[in-house]
Amino acid sequence: MSLYAGITVGVVAVVCLLLLIKIRNLKVQLQRKNAIIAEHAETRIDILNNINQEIRTPLNAVIGFSEQLGHSSMEKDQRELLKTIERAAGMLVRVVNNVQDLSRIEKKELQLEQQPFSLYQAFSEIIVMMRAQASRKQLQFDAFYEGNRQLLVTGDLMRLKQILINLADNAIRYTDSGAVTIKTIVHKLEEGKAEVKIIVTDTGRGITADALPLIFEHFLRRRIPYTAAVNGAGLGLAITKGLLQLHNGSINVNSIPGTGSTFSCNILYNIALAPQTLLITQREVEQMTGHFMEGRYVLVADDQEMNLVLIEKILTRWKCRFDKAPDGKEAYDLFCANNYDMVLLDLQMPRMSGIEVVKKIRTDKDTIKANIPVLALTADTTLQDNDAFLEVGFDGYLLKPFRERDIYNVIIQHLPYNPSQEIERIKS
Repeated sequence: MSLYAGITVGVVAVVCLLLLIKIRNLKVQLQRKNAIIAEHAETRIDILNNINQEIRTPLNAVIGFSEQLGHSSMEKDQRELLKTIERAAGMLVRVVNNVQDLSRIEKKELQLEQQPFSLYQAFSEIIVMMRAQASRKQLQFDAFYEGNRQLLVTGDLMRLKQILINLADNAIRYTDSGAVTIKTIVHKLEEGKAEVKIIVTDTGRGITADALPLIFEHFLRRRIPYTAAVNGAGLGLAITKGLLQLHNGSINVNSIPGTGSTFSCNILYNIALAPQTLLITQREVEQMTGHFMEGRYVLVADDQEMNLVLIEKILTRWKCRFDKAPDGKEAYDLFCANNYDMVLLDLQMPRMSGIEVVKKIRTDKDTIKANIPVLALTADTTLQDNDAFLEVGFDGYLLKPFRERDIYNVIIQHLPYNPSQEIERIKS
């Protein structure tokens, strides 16, 4: 090899080495930037969670006391004002729930429930709700269900409803005149599977081609010109896409500016057998007579006075006996001194937390008292994992804000059934 050739090879080798070093340094820089971005995203979500939690406690009081006020006698104009308050509170609940769901989706903490439910019943309940919303905007609202109306599937009922609500609400929100159509098509497949296709069509403003890639991204709604005159947090479609991905489903959109949009998605469910449930539970949930709670003795602990007052009003309507405690220590002292049918505990309380109280309850020498049903009442959206509550000793939990029907439904699922109550109800 000539001297010139040797020098050339050496130069090439040095250049290659420098390039490798440069590439390695760029990769290190990129990894650092990605780590910083991930840390900022994590911090942003944590801040949102903290704000979310702080909003939930006073919101629980607004919703709860509004509902209790609705049980009293009022003038027509007062009841109309109350309805406005309830609608506004409902909008706030959707915002805080969306922020919570977005956080859990981003952190990959959201898990789907697996319980049997009726597809047709879920569809019908959402249609009633969204038809009223469309009527307020004087829009034509059409709904179609194709498939076996008796079919039960196993899956997450609330998440399916959330998908339906988000898509329907989005269509109504961006349609100023014309119609919104929702169609659910159910195909029974082989091997015990059912495919559900949801199609939502509107005659609204439509979406421009440059905006289409952004509509499923959270926090980007303000960047899209066509949404400038519409209220909303811009999270609904991002959450819908995340929920569908959890279902191993998909979502597609076709849109023409000035003409309208069509969103379609697919979910695959396992077909379920009819569940065996107590008749009284279904009746009590639907009619909310409160009879199942009459005469029960309940302990309630919460360091927020407004929450204690709200629970007091609810339990009074149900004709319950109850004791209240403003902190965990007093709650545990009351538990030791009395024999309750159920205990409701806020998680974050002074002197003793709800978790500390339930752990002491489970180690009580009296086995009957140690196995009393204990439910957690919490505004902490980071703790929504039923297994985590079960591990520390709770039988279940209820996330604030809640309505009377919500807490009633959870309570009667965990209280032992008393046949004598049903006998008395039949006699009456």
